[in-house]
Amino acid sequence: MPIIPRYNLAQTATHLTVEVSIPHVRVSMSTLDLVIVDGTELHLYAPPTYLLRLNLPGRVVDEDAVEESLASSSCRPVAGSDDGVARLVVEAGESNCIDDEEGEDDRNCTAGTKSTTGATAVTSRVWTRDDLPVFQYDPEKNHGTLFLILRKEEEGYWQDLDLLGRLQQPTMHRLRRQQPAERDVPPAMRTTNIPLVKVISERDDKVGDHDDGENSEDNTTASEVMTDLLSINQNRPTYGLFRQFSNVFHDYAREGLAHDMLECPNPDEAHDDSGEDDCVNGDHPEQWRNRREMRLQMENDKFDADRYLNDLHIDEEGDMIFDAAMSMVPHWMTGSHAGASPPNFSNESVDDVTYGISKLSTSDDGRNQNLFFDADESHLLATLPPQSKRRTMHLTAEQERSAFLCLADLLFAYAFDHRTTEGDPTVESSWTIMTLSISLSWLENFNPPYDTIVDVVRWNIRRSLIYPYLRSHSLSMKICSDLCRILTEGRRVVIRCLLQLHRIMENSEFHYLFNKLYIDPLISWVQECNESEVRVFGREIEAVLVDDANENEDGTSSGVFGKDCMGLGLDELEKSLLTCDDGNSISPSEGDDDSYCGSDEDSDDDEDGDSASADIQESAIN
Repeated sequence: MPIIPRYNLAQTATHLTVEVSIPHVRVSMSTLDLVIVDGTELHLYAPPTYLLRLNLPGRVVDEDAVEESLASSSCRPVAGSDDGVARLVVEAGESNCIDDEEGEDDRNCTAGTKSTTGATAVTSRVWTRDDLPVFQYDPEKNHGTLFLILRKEEEGYWQDLDLLGRLQQPTMHRLRRQQPAERDVPPAMRTTNIPLVKVISERDDKVGDHDDGENSEDNTTASEVMTDLLSINQNRPTYGLFRQFSNVFHDYAREGLAHDMLECPNPDEAHDDSGEDDCVNGDHPEQWRNRREMRLQMENDKFDADRYLNDLHIDEEGDMIFDAAMSMVPHWMTGSHAGASPPNFSNESVDDVTYGISKLSTSDDGRNQNLFFDADESHLLATLPPQSKRRTMHLTAEQERSAFLCLADLLFAYAFDHRTTEGDPTVESSWTIMTLSISLSWLENFNPPYDTIVDVVRWNIRRSLIYPYLRSHSLSMKICSDLCRILTEGRRVVIRCLLQLHRIMENSEFHYLFNKLYIDPLISWVQECNESEVRVFGREIEAVLVDDANENEDGTSSGVFGKDCMGLGLDELEKSLLTCDDGNSISPSEGDDDSYCGSDEDSDDDEDGDSASADIQESAIN
């Protein structure tokens, strides 16, 4: 099966250069096969291994365009034209129309004819054989690199050539060709298909008088069974981006994968908290309770008050991992990577400076090249499986908003792991990301306008105080700031984060399926989004954080992301830490490491303090 080669694109105002790496392949003009369809679809085949198919954002000059121009031999250039545009006139009495292939009377005119007043008509540019695609081969670069130089039909720079995933998506023209023409479809097939159970029912009504009671009862029973089967199939829980999947773990995944991969115990049976996944009958079995109800109950059960209190003053105690996470400068905050501002070398690491130097060039060829994604990221973008464009073309406003909420959920989990591992993922990174993300751990779908960005981020913060190694509210708020920065930097920074997230899940033994369910569709969808939409969504989160910070200026825990909004009784727990049974207050540093109140000599007081803390936690949650 042919594979997609490594490639990148560069452009000038007039030409497009496609650099294709085809190592260890004998190249000759007889073996290379180049096909350009409609001036926008490019197919390059280098047998026996490589096949590159691109859908260009603009038209290039192909052989058909050159032949049409050369066929206009009766046209001559206007003398004295010095503006670089070929102006053609037709001699009086000459016809400048070409018969179409079918020999009909209709003609395709490539130039206007002289009018009776002697005025001349101006036509488009004339293409010659010099404008045909040109191959250049360098056997030494990457063990064989092919350069394909294409002439643009219209001068100008094309946008988003570095988003190679968009170039892999089928064009609208190809989608129309794949769909049968409506005039060719019989009228009877244009209507909505009638369910089989309804057809059986109608037939039963017609022949019921001629059948005996036994056959009628059998037919009724079969009809009821069919109805039940259709109802069960339609009400199976759906998950994944845009609810594309169902029964994945039941029908396709290996046995036990759901247990190792998710926190949700029964993903193909636990329904989501939305109208689309609700059963027809109101009485659900116990295993069909909605995922959100089960998730919140499990989070309350797994919250460890003592573990949270241990990290309460972690910023003052000097934890090495916490200090490294808080002081780290991630890639979305460096100007050389984000492309938002000139690099400040005084605050950058050696790797950042080296990265910036590698992007410098002494050539002045005027090419607008891809300077954001590196070679590995570009190749991963190009080789990701294309998603269904028909599905993303007809999204409702609620579906798009739900996708943005899912994106924020995943980016929060990714940013948390990126900071706590200092940008070097570990074997536990996939578990950390899965656990902090609601979409991944419980396959939960967000339903705007009922679910807002405040709800999603609050749930992320809540889970970050229950599961990971570092359970600090200050660290979680730092991650919220990272989430805003990633989104406000634009699509390319978001895509880079998703690509790194893809690699983490791909190398995991249990969590690789998340790429198929969420991450790959998100990468494809983000490339199709407008840049302004992503930035506006980030500013929306930023505005909430600013309002939250203003409310916390007095040192309290109020605000939509405050500790009192987590539903875990955190304020009461912190008060219990400083309160002893005898009514005296002490500093956390005065107590022993194994006790929050009292001393080692008073073990009875320790036990009473622990039980009191547990009682406060239980009452706060309830």
